[in-house]
Amino acid sequence: MGRWMWLLVPVAMAAGCARVPEMRLANPMALTGADPATAEQVARRVLAEMRFTIEYPSSRPGLVTTEPLTGDSWFEFWREDTVGSHQVAESSLHTVRRRVSVQVASQGQGCEVLVRVAKERLSAPGAAPEQISGSFSLYNPGDSDLRRQDELAVTKYQWIDKGRDEALEQRILGRIQAALSRGAVR
Repeated sequence: MGRWMWLLVPVAMAAGCARVPEMRLANPMALTGADPATAEQVARRVLAEMRFTIEYPSSRPGLVTTEPLTGDSWFEFWREDTVGSHQVAESSLHTVRRRVSVQVASQGQGCEVLVRVAKERLSAPGAAPEQISGSFSLYNPGDSDLRRQDELAVTKYQWIDKGRDEALEQRILGRIQAALSRGAVR
């Protein structure tokens, strides 16, 4: 019986680790009784705490936009701009950036907050081999002078739109809602 117990313990532990489904916030989120100016101030503070840089010429009352922020990697545990293990792995392998836009509008007895996060990935064309046998000559030291000349040439890097990052939108909305419910406005 003792041998079977060691097999049942991991199964029981795994069953106890079932994930609770996350509650999704409405986007745009209606905040009853919240002042639009206060909600905008809280949104700016939340984005700054997440290390986003506010774009002041583009931002205007009711609209907060950020400059693009390159996503964190697996070893940057202190950053909060990438949500979920899949996105952390993607940011660790590729250059991914996110740009946040928060719109705050007056609505009835409160305000409405809309968060949009645009995600882009850097396309780096160039040194990919056309055949598997070509991969051996990719880092050939014999043509290093040619590589240096290519480094000076104009690059064809492009940012490719990867759509919205809804997980980060939810995190930002949750932090704005939590800060407003605590009354944490500085």
